[in-house]
Amino acid sequence: MDTVTDAAEPAVDELTAAMIAGALEAGDAAFDPEWDLPLVPAPYNPIHTRIVSGEAHFVRDGMTYALALFEAGRRERGERVLRAVLGLQDRDPSSATYGVWPYWAEEPLSEMSPPDWNWADFIGELIALVLYRHDAGLSPELAADARDGLRHAAQSIIRRNVDIDYTNIVAKGSFVLLAAGEFTGDPVIAVAAADRIRRLRDRLLEQRTFAEYNSPTYWVVVLQALTEIRQYVSDPTARTFAEELERLAWEHFLRRWHPQTGRLSGPMARCYDTDLRRDKGELRPQGVRLILQRVDPEHWTITGAAGIRPAIGLAHSAVVDYRLPDDLRPLLSDLGEGSRTVVETFSQVHHLDEEYAGVSAADVRGRDAVVLPAVGTTWLSAAATLGSIAHSDTWAQRRVLLGFWAEPGDDIHNLTSPMRSVSATVVRDGHDFAAGSFSSAQHDGTVLWAFGLACPGGDEHIHLDGIVPGEARPTTGLSVRFTLTGIEAAATVDVDGTSLAVGDRTHGTTLRVTTDAVRIDWALAAAACGDDDDRTALVERGADGTVTIEIAWVAASTPQDLVLSDLGTAFAAGSLRIAERDAATAVHPVSVRLDHDVAHLALPVDGDGLRLSARTTVGTRRDHALAYRQGARA
Repeated sequence: MDTVTDAAEPAVDELTAAMIAGALEAGDAAFDPEWDLPLVPAPYNPIHTRIVSGEAHFVRDGMTYALALFEAGRRERGERVLRAVLGLQDRDPSSATYGVWPYWAEEPLSEMSPPDWNWADFIGELIALVLYRHDAGLSPELAADARDGLRHAAQSIIRRNVDIDYTNIVAKGSFVLLAAGEFTGDPVIAVAAADRIRRLRDRLLEQRTFAEYNSPTYWVVVLQALTEIRQYVSDPTARTFAEELERLAWEHFLRRWHPQTGRLSGPMARCYDTDLRRDKGELRPQGVRLILQRVDPEHWTITGAAGIRPAIGLAHSAVVDYRLPDDLRPLLSDLGEGSRTVVETFSQVHHLDEEYAGVSAADVRGRDAVVLPAVGTTWLSAAATLGSIAHSDTWAQRRVLLGFWAEPGDDIHNLTSPMRSVSATVVRDGHDFAAGSFSSAQHDGTVLWAFGLACPGGDEHIHLDGIVPGEARPTTGLSVRFTLTGIEAAATVDVDGTSLAVGDRTHGTTLRVTTDAVRIDWALAAAACGDDDDRTALVERGADGTVTIEIAWVAASTPQDLVLSDLGTAFAAGSLRIAERDAATAVHPVSVRLDHDVAHLALPVDGDGLRLSARTTVGTRRDHALAYRQGARA
């Protein structure tokens, strides 16, 4: 049994204490004394690691558990775990992975595919927090080793020098560098730290937005890092910069926050769980929703201390002093009168023939790129919200089209209440397919949309498992998929005017879902693959409240070698509208005009109507950008 000594002085309110206790309960249950690390389930992960099942010793959980142990005054075990984590760092300056840690203790960096250089930032951040909060209580030898580990992580971050638009890693790395400069006294690190936080501040204040836009996961990462700088770092300039950017992060979040559903609307650049109440697939107070409870408990309390479920990661958030500017607080709980539409340019994306996805200006390196603004449109009303991105790939972390609504009687503070949502993506053999190309135009709650395919393009990942021209991938199914969730049994679902019962499926080109609160109209204007230019959608109504719309490009009973670049035509386009149930707005058909390998789409709505151009055949990212630009300039 490890001994208990006096804890440091965290601000221990009841919820914070429960978070530390929850982290300890999870960590204690998983602790393996042979490794001095937590032994936890290894989830499927298609990138970086070959450990994708079973159990293994997760390094970040180990570092977070060490923090929780020190917070509870359990120094003996805390030092054992910290020592184990520090021993896994690559400290060879001549190594390509210098300063980095592996994901799993069982898997050396040399066996990863590839190593994740971000781990210098993630683990370095946690070491910095231990030093800021518990340095004086560590044994001298271990304190010196922790400083050394922080220094190596900082040197790795400096050497890597990521693009300034990689916002979450730049923010996290800024905290690590600032902390390393303070704890080691290294002037080179201190100068690099000051330069990085200044460049990040200048970039974000110039843009007033984030390239990794509207990401519930990485918004938390960025806010966490900025708060840590303001809370822990002694340099007054860095702290002032961090406070400015904290406010900007909150402003960005609140533009698409929908109080009536308690949801963050689309579009999203990077997201792991669309349902903000979920963490790693489990319903529990974590991430965004727990931060909202801490900054505005009057309106957003979803759990008391007794409701905190064990999770090692809680310890990190527990020691971060999140704050919401007072003048922004009302926006968390009040949308205001009527509806509003937010249109925002997040960044400029450069599209090249040889790249799997769009890149930033820094990655162009003199090549011939087509530049498109990443423009998001989000409509928010009393009953519903819907957002879309103008042009994007369809990587699993994207939410290119995403909306929510609430039904009468819904309790947005109840973790088990159904999520009522609509979303869309491209799917290959059960996983989101990054090689998809999505384009849209939106007016209020109406979206004109188109999907196509790009080659070269990613598969499960945006670029780590890319598909090049001429390459075959065994494939059973490839399709566009729209998913609606939270459809009550009493709602009516009509496909081409015929009612669809729960458990049934049928083919069609139009769908209407009518609930107590909203009416959702979906239409397929055109769909083709290869020589088949008259495809319909398969609509299925599940017993779990889902309605799935599948437009199949490839459907086989056994895997077939699919050469993406040889597929020829692969295209689907149509419209989606969500409105209050009694809204009087008419539903109009989409007109489609084909011009060689480009489809020009038009949809009458209020004002001039919506127009969109999209490529109908498989092409490069540059090809798709050129086609989209024709409609943008119309």
